[in-house]
Amino acid sequence: MNRAASFFQNNAVSIALWMVVYYISGVISLKVDAIDAEISIVWFPAGVATAAFLCARWRLWPVLLLSFISINIILDNAFDNKLTLSIIYAIIAMPASMLIAWITRYFSRPGDDLHIILLWLFATILVSFVDALLFSTGLNFFRNANFKEIFWGGFIADTTGIIFATTVIMGFMNTRLRTSTSIIKNIFPGLIVWVLLCLSSLLIFNNTVKSFSHNNFHLYSEALIFSLACIPVLFAVLMSLLWGNRGGSLALLTLSAIAMYFTNNKLGPFFMKGLYPHEPLMLIQGYLTATTLLMVFIRVITRDISHLDAADGIQTKQYAVYQLNLATGEIAWGNLSGELTRIDKKALSHRETLMQQVHQDDRDILAAHWAGADADTNLPIIQFRLSTDEGAWIRVTDSGSLFFSQNTPQMIVGKWRVTKTLPLFKTDLMDK
Repeated sequence: MNRAASFFQNNAVSIALWMVVYYISGVISLKVDAIDAEISIVWFPAGVATAAFLCARWRLWPVLLLSFISINIILDNAFDNKLTLSIIYAIIAMPASMLIAWITRYFSRPGDDLHIILLWLFATILVSFVDALLFSTGLNFFRNANFKEIFWGGFIADTTGIIFATTVIMGFMNTRLRTSTSIIKNIFPGLIVWVLLCLSSLLIFNNTVKSFSHNNFHLYSEALIFSLACIPVLFAVLMSLLWGNRGGSLALLTLSAIAMYFTNNKLGPFFMKGLYPHEPLMLIQGYLTATTLLMVFIRVITRDISHLDAADGIQTKQYAVYQLNLATGEIAWGNLSGELTRIDKKALSHRETLMQQVHQDDRDILAAHWAGADADTNLPIIQFRLSTDEGAWIRVTDSGSLFFSQNTPQMIVGKWRVTKTLPLFKTDLMDK
């Protein structure tokens, strides 16, 4: 078996999973989409595709692209309608997600979470705007379609679908913004908050609270009922803080499932008199998107606050300091934190066992870095990939290393900093 065939065989499971998630998200989007709209105003597959292109290696992009185009054709019931037109629509639906993923990956600053989030958000809005503008202009020219409705429908569908679905998927996959899992401090309180999230969402969106206020307090204020929708948001944010990224993704899925179900059944605070039939669906998407962004920025900010120096308020970089005994191969560590704590200390304590954690394509880089110590006092900066005990890969930068040749035994003292987390299968690494 050649190398290319082996590569795609090793990634067959991840490709299949992406296809399943993409198809399910498409079915859900079509299920809740507005019937009277000229264009889909709910399209979660755009976010699934963006997440897939963000995570996959460049060589997998063509496979994912063809897979997603095929699923788009199936979702459009192309074999019962015009096949050529469905193929065209299926193809032009993909460039926006690919371009957003490429911009985010190519221009992101490793280790700077806030920059990555802002870059991804800016790329999503800009690319979605241009995509909706070109698409609506084309339909208006060839089919004399309503430019305004198609433009805003396409822009809302792309923007909200990408922001929501990408955040949920990356939250389940990314353990970078992880939270401790103490039973007393995190698990039990998080479970209670999740139950409260479910209850509050159900009572607010199935009109129980609205009926109760009407019958008992004679309150008919739509604005008051609308403002109560903030209560589930608070519980969702709290879940994110207690359970980390995965808890936040679970909270978003729970809230969105309940909110969209009842809104689709003409219930809840977003189904108000005087609105066009598809406008409540737009409102609920705006609500979920705002909630998603709020949770993302709170998670990033709280993580950055934990890295602030208490004395001067300046954010400090988290370096782990090591001391390598060149005679015995033993390694002593200081200030281990973050992703590096997810590696067995025994594996980090010796050069040979540590090498087993390094990606096979990068072992020669680290070995040459330490073996060339007799040539220079100040060693060059290098980067390599390191495996955690959970199966994720992290990119480590070794900088500021010094070789002490006068010591007995000779030592290398250096510092490591995690500059990127690659929370994927061990055979599915990002090239960048």
